[in-house]
Amino acid sequence: MRHSIIAGTPEILSGAFIYGSKEAPFYFPLHQHETNAEIFLILEGEGEFRVDGRRYRGKAGNLLMYNRGIWHEERSTSDKFAAVYVAYSGLRLQGMPADFLSGSAQAAMLELHEHFLPIKKLFVEMIEEWNSPLPESADVANGLLRALTGRLVRLLHYTAEDLVKKRPHKETVHLARRYMEENYPFDVTLETLANLTYTNPYHFIHVFKAETGMSPIQYLIRYRIEVAKQYLESTRLPMAEIAEKVGYKSDTYFQNLFKKTTGMSPGQYRAASRA
Repeated sequence: MRHSIIAGTPEILSGAFIYGSKEAPFYFPLHQHETNAEIFLILEGEGEFRVDGRRYRGKAGNLLMYNRGIWHEERSTSDKFAAVYVAYSGLRLQGMPADFLSGSAQAAMLELHEHFLPIKKLFVEMIEEWNSPLPESADVANGLLRALTGRLVRLLHYTAEDLVKKRPHKETVHLARRYMEENYPFDVTLETLANLTYTNPYHFIHVFKAETGMSPIQYLIRYRIEVAKQYLESTRLPMAEIAEKVGYKSDTYFQNLFKKTTGMSPGQYRAASRA
């Protein structure tokens, strides 16, 4: 029997071609999707992308993966830009959250190299079928999506030997990150994370830092600050309330930590984001 980690197949929610130019560049502000994921393939030109707090410079032949719930921002930077995207739900990979195509420790952008042309062909045909009025076009499009995600799962989870060897550590880190992302408003301790991942605190810190480049506490602070930025940009909530929403009982401590992390106070950040 052939091995597969795909436990649930996805279905398309929407999909389209995207274009940008020097006069009318493509831009989609920072946002997230709570109930679905997206795949974004650059066909022509270049762009800048922010995914889960990381920044990427993409070009033709690069594919970006926005897992469910992940914050992302997109903009074209070249005179001519073309891309294609699909939004989907229902994908389940063993050991990963729903609609997660890539692991949290993996980069959100994939350089396709020799795989670009066959994946481009699948992607373009899928979107053309999805937007076609012909009979059975939705079924054909969803079949092509399953072929596309199957190809990408191969590239992401089977091709690199070192990735296979490190997978247990990556799963440990992913579980801890997911817990922090879901429980950041509350008290998250090192002991809780170590117990959650069935490791001792010292080993857990070592594994987490080796995989992410930062300690668990540094990651938690970074995530809380990112959430605070969303509140500062999109609401008029007072600082004390934002501090409490992201897990800090002391407004003063929150404001000092925000400035230490970002280089500006929360008030300065709010003003700059609305300038």
